[in-house]
Amino acid sequence: MASDSVGKFKRLTSATQDFLEEKIDSLETFESAWWRRTAHFWMLVGKSFWRNRCPVRASALAYTTLLALIPMLAIAVSVTMSLLQSEGEKPIRAAIDYLVANVAPALNLEVKDGDTAAAGKRAEVVAQITRFIANIRSGTLGVTSTIALMFVAIGLLRTIEAAFNDIWGVTRGRGWVRSFVQYWAAITLGPISLALALGLTTSPHLERTARLLESLGIFGTAFLQLLPFVVLSLAFGLFYQFMPNTRVRWSAALAGGVVGGCLWQFNNLFNVLYASRVISKMEAYSKIYGSLSIIPLFLIGLYVSWLIVLFGAQVAYAFQNRQAYLQDKVAESVTQRGREFVALRIMAHVAAGFQRGDKAPSVDQLANLLGVPTRLISQILQSLLRARLVVEVVDRENGIAPARPLDQITAHQIVQALRTGQGAELATRDDALRAAVRDDYDRIRQAEQAVAETLTLEAMVSRAPRVEHDPKLPVLDPRPST
Repeated sequence: MASDSVGKFKRLTSATQDFLEEKIDSLETFESAWWRRTAHFWMLVGKSFWRNRCPVRASALAYTTLLALIPMLAIAVSVTMSLLQSEGEKPIRAAIDYLVANVAPALNLEVKDGDTAAAGKRAEVVAQITRFIANIRSGTLGVTSTIALMFVAIGLLRTIEAAFNDIWGVTRGRGWVRSFVQYWAAITLGPISLALALGLTTSPHLERTARLLESLGIFGTAFLQLLPFVVLSLAFGLFYQFMPNTRVRWSAALAGGVVGGCLWQFNNLFNVLYASRVISKMEAYSKIYGSLSIIPLFLIGLYVSWLIVLFGAQVAYAFQNRQAYLQDKVAESVTQRGREFVALRIMAHVAAGFQRGDKAPSVDQLANLLGVPTRLISQILQSLLRARLVVEVVDRENGIAPARPLDQITAHQIVQALRTGQGAELATRDDALRAAVRDDYDRIRQAEQAVAETLTLEAMVSRAPRVEHDPKLPVLDPRPST
């Protein structure tokens, strides 16, 4: 009994170690259980989050945001004021107040026991930002300084793009012209949308709608409670969709958006958990920094906000690329002999379909036929293409066909295509045993070659039971006789 328990414990320990080290023999086996898929997904998110140095990038983005926030808001306010003149400055102040409350919730605490030092922090930040913006809009800085601030604002968005591109493995960002056009549109149109949205939230129509929903009971109340999560998730999803300089699937962007939006909302809702700590230290900060005591708190808020944004981006990346990541792991674990066997099977299926008159199979179809990851199929096909044993048939979905008559392709050529590939043989140092080892190695190679050269692809296919048509492959119209 004790030995059985020890054996089970050892097997469990070994399985856990293999899982953590991502030793994958088969995708079907690895993904057989939902808990394994879920655990590996979040493990991949966590590993990638640290590997891409997201905490370091979040701190850099926090300082960059602090530097570029005023220029960005000044440009946005100038455009918004010119389009919303009838509304006055009320929507602008509301937008700035909303920004501060969400980015740094520690400044938005309910103060008890008459702590007036903490009570005015948020209002002081909003007033300070408004004064800075007024100085820029008044023209005090001059043309050169204004242009410099414009480039600082756009530079912030380029820095954000660089962080996202690093997460997605994109080496080239957008060009300056494209960046300027797209980011200028974001800087100008984004705040207008926010100001209009904030205006709608204070309108009598929305208040009547809220009262109507509350009258519906638990369902209306639940809808009002979930609405901020839905809106933030969609906003984050749009951000993850368009910010990286690569194609992001909507499903992946929304998955990251849901995680990022919910974490952002929870950060605002649960700031009461650290409220007492922040309030207790505000007086100490004020004694040390004076009027600058707001800056550390605001920086902490910015840092946490960027951590949430980058974590959501990492979730979107893992959601879109997890299957490819697993396939790479499987391909890495396949031995050379295993690759050679898969190459022979690929060539046999391609040849059999060619004889039947089937349409040339694609990489995905071959992967489904053989039960092999598409990444491994693609790697092996690259070697076969270089050896000119197969050709790529250009169609709506590119297929693979034999490059020569089947009786002119041998098993030896297929195996050699994978063994040689790119590169050269290693020249080892000469010694007394080198000649003897070389002779034995050549005899082994020649014996294998003597057998493999006599086995053609045509003979290999003819030995298998004849199948009229593989149901997983589309039928090609009969070839005209030539």
